[in-house]
Amino acid sequence: MRALTYSLAVVTLFALTLAQSEGIKDTVETASSSANQEDEEPKEAWMRAPAGGVAVKSGEDALLTCVVLGARGKPVLWKRARDLQVLTAGGVRVTRDERVTVLHDDSEEPLQGPGIMKGGDVWALVIKSVKPSDAGLYMCELNTEPPVRSFHKLTVISRGLTPPENQNVTDSYSANVPTMALAHNYTDCCVSANVTKSCLGYCSIQSILDGPGQDPEACQADFPAIVKCMADGRNHVPCCIQEHIPDICQDVCRGEYSPVTDNIKTHYSCAASMEKTLACIVEGIELLPSPPEDVEVEPLNEKQLNVSWSPPTENAESVTEYIVNVTTLRSFDAHLIDPSESSLKNVSNKMIQSFTYKVPSNKTFLVLNDLLPFTMYEVTVTSYNIHGSSLPSYGIRSLTLTPGKMRTTEVASAPKLPDVRSCCINAGVNHYGCVDKLCDPTKTFEIGVTDLMICAPWAGTTFGCLANGLDHTPCCRSRGLPESCLPLCSGNITTLDFNHFKCLRFMNSYTNCLLQGYGVLPGPPSRLHLTNIDTDYAVVHWAPPAALADTVQYYNLQYKSLSSEEDYRILGKVQSPFILEDLESNADYEIFVEAVNEHGVGEASPRLIFRTQSQVIEEEEENANAYNITACCERVQLSTVCMPLCSYDAKMSDLRTLAPLCEQEFNKLVRCGAGGRNHETCCARRGVPAACRGACAGAYSGLFYTCIAYVGNIVQCFEEGTGFLPGPPREVHAVVSHDKLFLDWTAPTDGANTTSYTVHWQKVGNNTQPYYYNSVQLDNQMNVTQTMARIEGLEVNSTYHLFVVAVNEHGTSLPSSMLLINITDGDKDNKEVSGIPSPPHSLSVSSHSATWLALSWQPPQFSLPDEKISYTLYYKMPGQNNQGNVTKIATTVTGHTLEKLTPNTQYVAWVKAHSDAGDSLPSETLLAWTDPAYPAFVEPPTINPVNLVVEGTSMTILCIAMGTPTPTISLYISGRLVRQEVTRHMVTVVHNVTRDMDLISCYADNGYGTPMQASRKINISHIPTIQASGITMAAAGDSVILECRVEALPKPTIAFWRDPNGRTPVIDGPNYSIQLISDPEEQTKYTMRLIIKKITEADEGDYFCHAENAFGKTLRPVSVRLRTSNPHHNVTECCTQMNVSSACIDACSFHLDMDNIMDRPECMNDFDKLMKCAADGSDHRSCCASWGVPRNCLELCRGGPVSRTCALQHARRALACFRDSGAKMPGPPRNLKAHAAPTPNAVLLSWEPPRKNPDTVYLYRVFWRAYGAKVPEKLDTSETSVVLTGLQDDVRYECVVKAANDVGTSSLSQPIMFTTAGQETAAAAAPVSTSGTASAVGVAVACILVAAILLAAGLYYRHRKNLRLKAQGGVAFENPSYLREPNPDNAVNGTMPNGTANGENGIANGISNSAAWRQETQNPGSTLAAAREVDPSLYEELKLGHDGAGFKRLKP
Repeated sequence: MRALTYSLAVVTLFALTLAQSEGIKDTVETASSSANQEDEEPKEAWMRAPAGGVAVKSGEDALLTCVVLGARGKPVLWKRARDLQVLTAGGVRVTRDERVTVLHDDSEEPLQGPGIMKGGDVWALVIKSVKPSDAGLYMCELNTEPPVRSFHKLTVISRGLTPPENQNVTDSYSANVPTMALAHNYTDCCVSANVTKSCLGYCSIQSILDGPGQDPEACQADFPAIVKCMADGRNHVPCCIQEHIPDICQDVCRGEYSPVTDNIKTHYSCAASMEKTLACIVEGIELLPSPPEDVEVEPLNEKQLNVSWSPPTENAESVTEYIVNVTTLRSFDAHLIDPSESSLKNVSNKMIQSFTYKVPSNKTFLVLNDLLPFTMYEVTVTSYNIHGSSLPSYGIRSLTLTPGKMRTTEVASAPKLPDVRSCCINAGVNHYGCVDKLCDPTKTFEIGVTDLMICAPWAGTTFGCLANGLDHTPCCRSRGLPESCLPLCSGNITTLDFNHFKCLRFMNSYTNCLLQGYGVLPGPPSRLHLTNIDTDYAVVHWAPPAALADTVQYYNLQYKSLSSEEDYRILGKVQSPFILEDLESNADYEIFVEAVNEHGVGEASPRLIFRTQSQVIEEEEENANAYNITACCERVQLSTVCMPLCSYDAKMSDLRTLAPLCEQEFNKLVRCGAGGRNHETCCARRGVPAACRGACAGAYSGLFYTCIAYVGNIVQCFEEGTGFLPGPPREVHAVVSHDKLFLDWTAPTDGANTTSYTVHWQKVGNNTQPYYYNSVQLDNQMNVTQTMARIEGLEVNSTYHLFVVAVNEHGTSLPSSMLLINITDGDKDNKEVSGIPSPPHSLSVSSHSATWLALSWQPPQFSLPDEKISYTLYYKMPGQNNQGNVTKIATTVTGHTLEKLTPNTQYVAWVKAHSDAGDSLPSETLLAWTDPAYPAFVEPPTINPVNLVVEGTSMTILCIAMGTPTPTISLYISGRLVRQEVTRHMVTVVHNVTRDMDLISCYADNGYGTPMQASRKINISHIPTIQASGITMAAAGDSVILECRVEALPKPTIAFWRDPNGRTPVIDGPNYSIQLISDPEEQTKYTMRLIIKKITEADEGDYFCHAENAFGKTLRPVSVRLRTSNPHHNVTECCTQMNVSSACIDACSFHLDMDNIMDRPECMNDFDKLMKCAADGSDHRSCCASWGVPRNCLELCRGGPVSRTCALQHARRALACFRDSGAKMPGPPRNLKAHAAPTPNAVLLSWEPPRKNPDTVYLYRVFWRAYGAKVPEKLDTSETSVVLTGLQDDVRYECVVKAANDVGTSSLSQPIMFTTAGQETAAAAAPVSTSGTASAVGVAVACILVAAILLAAGLYYRHRKNLRLKAQGGVAFENPSYLREPNPDNAVNGTMPNGTANGENGIANGISNSAAWRQETQNPGSTLAAAREVDPSLYEELKLGHDGAGFKRLKP
């Protein structure tokens, strides 16, 4: 978070600089335009301003000069650029700031200066006693259109700094613009510090102004490096101190940045001071020097160190002196340099001492004298000039030598190398590149592939000369060179090929072996050992090598951790002894040393392995004087859930999470955090506002959310103060004897750094509070050094208030308790008074209603931090003077809610605190009224989005209710209670809205008056949904109506398509009529209707209902099909085939003539044949049953034999059904056959579609049973074949099939007999007749079934009873679905509905005559499956209501 604040402050600070850059551009343009102007009056107005800005010290007067040419009487305005505030207009001051004036001379006399014609052209803005806040850009503007402006920069320099020379010359028009902070670019520094590439926008002031291009939060980890580079090694702290920047926020002034972590101490606020901080940095970049470079420390002997450095890179010419700081870190016992004693425990001097030395600017070295032998020192160097200083250079640590040792200052020359170059030339190598690289042992490591290829002809000569007559193979083999490269080491190589290219990787080792073989490199260092091995460092010692020791210039030390796979880390240019630092504790390391002379690195010393000491965290003896915040929280019984906050290292995430739970216990946390110490001075120093400093004195003020930004500042003061400030005195007692008072107390138990005590006392009068809540000072004070005091001269018959605080040089403690003492004449004998906590205070009403009051108060300010405090709250009505009417409530928190109070009533309340030391005095008395009671009033619900609630989305419902006490609001949606809460404003979000959630009700009740309900009906917008009518059958020339039911909101636009992909529409016209009919009862439902007039074959096919509104569109198909154009059934032809007598054959025509039959009794013998022909193979029983034909006569309706009574009474109705729907129903399937199946125990049945209406058939039902069985099995299929499985071999089966379409079913097909081997040959043609007994049984069963059917048909029959049949029985229905069989041929109780396989009687060819075939019949829809109760869905409950009515429904 501070990173974001910091970045915003940067942009704010330098926005003015950006404006100034624009002003400079304008100034240059105007200046160039005036170059050719002479003394004549300009035609257009223009301005000039000094090229450089104005820089003045804080407190001095600033003068900004503006030259306006060609003003022509127009007013000149001075404005402040950052807020465009007008300061002056003409010669008049506009701003209220009296320090601002304008100087202008209307004189016509010319003034000195280029381009200035007369005195009236100069307008000077004067700011007296400038402040740092006055710094910035100012604008001189001529009130023209467009305005003419010039910009003027004012820089205010701190009093401790001196501005650069020639920067305060206001009348100078020099073109030399000084280097500005705007050009401060520290990108190179950021790159070297590995700042993330995307965050480099923060590494230049200019790029910050232009926009860094990255979110500050993403660069949080890089800000420490960025801030360090921004400070550029300069010490800006003096300027920050002068600008009163809190010390906690001065890390940026030192180039440091404390990353924000989850630790609460890192969450401190510096936002208020960030602008001043950056201003100091900008100022210091121009004035202050950078740190010295290349600081080196070299030990000379046991008492001297030589320190050297280079001048700083920035402002080096301004350096006046250098300050060398030397800090003593550790001194070691000299005898420990002996390796045999290295295991002894180190003895370190923990006393750290620092010394400073001043060095003139013309010197860059210093010899430190009189140092301690074998002691570690840290040295830093700082640059100073008249403006300030740089930051210290990086610290260099060095050891002085052991007694008797001196640093060798002169290095002898190493032996010369053999003249390999002359050897090659003499041997005939004439290529310069080959001689230069392959004949110089110091350059062999530079050999590349190209060199080997070019010099291959001289390979034997060059490598032989390099070997110098020696065989270096052992060395090369030990260095890991491959076998193919070893000839190079011996010099015995004749040719070079590509196999030697891999040797280039080992050229460094090869070169080193050559030099070692020449004898020019030093030998391995000897006596490598370590002393003073600690947890994180060790002192490494070694002796010079035996060979060429005097040629050694320095040593390389290499080490690595054995627990990691990292390579050796190299520390170059070191000397013995050397401090090896930054080691890990309890870790194994390997170390060796190499000597280096002018020729290279010599052989390494033997490896040495050592282990650092373990970081043993010894349990230190508990210091009785140490302060333990956790123990304090436990003693005050802080809740367990809040204990994670009882630490100076608490987590900010825990604070955010636990704040709502622990808010009433913050006073305990603050008391224990303060520890009885007064941290107000520290908090003021660290920028904590005065309103939040009560917490610094252990008094929680309740401003948690206001002061949360400063919690890190406060906690840092708490932790710092526990080590410096004294704890509170304890057990304060007083003995009163007349006008004298003797005080006694116990010294603080935590912190033994108390130096004195201060006793405060004050007389308490009628107009004086007994103590001050926010002050720990009283009128009278006494300083003592003992834990007792004597006060004399007190007034008799008076009351005094006393307390004691501990004092030391860092500050004071808080009082642990207070004493309130009455001095009376009767106090002749000694009267003892003990200290008690001060009373609770600030008792107030935090919230209230008609029946309750929420009271809160602050804990005693004077109490021990770890003192367990409880409270008793007293309250009563004012008129109740009896002590028994006072109600007492005990609590451990600083707040309580009084409930079940009387409305509009006054109550009196006060609080006492209790501790082990005693009870406090009562707090102030509070008078509080409860609110009057008002009945609940509820407003109509507010729904968002307004008038645009879409199905499937979310809606927000706001219920607002008034009334006192607070009412209970209930939200109902379509009668269902959804939510209930005691509040005045209840917001509810309902997700996945459905279209039936259209009635929203808010209900409010507070127990007074009549409850109130307010409702709102809303419209749920939704995408159209369509229910299509399916397939409609019609005859050519009929009028057909295709319908789709649409539900949509808002109202949809509709269309009928023939091709939805090609968007071929149906156009309303002579042949088509399109209608959209609204439902009168439900406004969101519509009927789409397409009327096709006189349908033709071109109109047959699929149509698509299309409905669309703003929320989507829906498409559903409907279809119309023409009946086959086969000629109507010719009854005469059928009668002829059935052998109807010639006397009755004329009754057979295309339709049976019933009147003709009734007039001739001789035709009654052929009646069954005539009816069978009229039925045309279709099953019309459903139609007949709907017209009231009794169950025992329904066989007549599919051409079956019936009694004469049935024939006479119901034949006309049967013929009416034949005529009405006969052409629409299917005929029986044909050519039923059985075939052997490829699988065992199975048979394949096949048949052909019926001749009548084959295209409309959608279902075939197959019935089969073992011969002689009573109960058949059935199977439905849409194909014209089926495989029956589970059959038994050698068992005869009989089978029939019937067809069904949307209108009804056919009669049964001809039965067949079959076995698993296939169909029996003659079975299909044999007629089957039913015996009289079988018919009687069938009729009996049919009567039982038809009783159930008639129950369901009753209502439908009564609805149709007003219709009358004509004599011929013809009834027309436009919609054939009225006659549709709901579920054809359901088996009832495992039996098949009645029927015969054919219309003949008797048994032929072995076909069973069982009446079971005749049990297959229509299902009139009166028989339902057993229903069961199920729970409704949520929104069904909402729709049905909350009263429970209809909450159960039947599910089939």
